[in-house]
Amino acid sequence: MAEGNEISSNLLLVFGIVCGLLGTILVGINPIVGPALAAIGGACAIIWGANAIRTVAGYGLGTGVPSIGYMSLGIGVLGGLTGLALSSLSIFAGLPKLFGVSIIAPILALVLSMVLGFFVAVLAKVIVGMKIPVLLRCTAEIAGAAGLSVVAFSAAIAGACDLASILAAVIAPGYIALLFILNCMSIQEPYNACLGPDEDQRRTLSLAVTNAFLAVIIVGLLAIPSGLASLLIIIVGLIGFLYGLKTYLKKAGEGAAEVKWAGLWPEVEE
Repeated sequence: MAEGNEISSNLLLVFGIVCGLLGTILVGINPIVGPALAAIGGACAIIWGANAIRTVAGYGLGTGVPSIGYMSLGIGVLGGLTGLALSSLSIFAGLPKLFGVSIIAPILALVLSMVLGFFVAVLAKVIVGMKIPVLLRCTAEIAGAAGLSVVAFSAAIAGACDLASILAAVIAPGYIALLFILNCMSIQEPYNACLGPDEDQRRTLSLAVTNAFLAVIIVGLLAIPSGLASLLIIIVGLIGFLYGLKTYLKKAGEGAAEVKWAGLWPEVEE
C-alpha cells in the first residue's frame, strides 16, 4: 500500500468539506468575488478526493484508480445534482440563507453523494467480495469530494447555487459533461502519475493542487459570460496552478535519483 501519511486523512477530509461547502455557499457574497470563492472550494474538494484515491488504491497496484475514480465521479454527479433538486422542495423553503444562497443545497449534495458512495461500496464488499479495509470510507469520501467539487464549479459558472441556475448555465449547454471529465481526471490522475515504490503523499497532493487549479482555469473560461468574475477565476486558477506546479517539480526533484556523469565510452576496448 501507499507510504504513510505526512498529512492526516482526517485533516484533509475536514479541509475538503469545510472549504468546499464554505466556498460554494459564499458564491452569493458578491457577483465577482463569489464565483472565485466557489471555484476555490471546488479545488479544495478535489485535493481531498485525490488523497482518498491514494489511500484506497494504495492497497493494490494502482490499476483500480480509473475504476473507482469514474464510478465515484458518476455517483458524485448524480448525488450532487439530486441534492440540489431536493433542496428546492418546499420543506426546505424556510431554512436560512447566506448571501441569498441556501445553506442546505450544497450540504444535501455532499451528504447524498457520500451516502450513495457508501452504499455502492457495501455492495462491492458483500457481493463482489472486495477485501480492502478502507473501501467503505474512501468510496464515500471520493463520491463526496466529486459531488462537492462538481456543485462548487457549477456554482462558480452559474454565479448561484440553486438547481434552476445550474440547469440553465451548466447542464443545458452541456458543460456538466466537461465538469465530469475535469473532476475525474483531477482527482484520479495524481496518484496514477506518482505511484511506485517511492510514492510520496506530499508530491502526490502537490500534483493534485496543480490539477485542481488547472481545472479552475477552465471553469473560468466556461464562466466568460459572467464578465469580471470569469477573469478573477482564471487569475486565481493561474496562481494556484503555478504554485502547485512549482511545488510538484521541487518534490519530484527531491525524490529523484542522482545521476552522475561517467564520461563517454572509450574509443578502444580497455
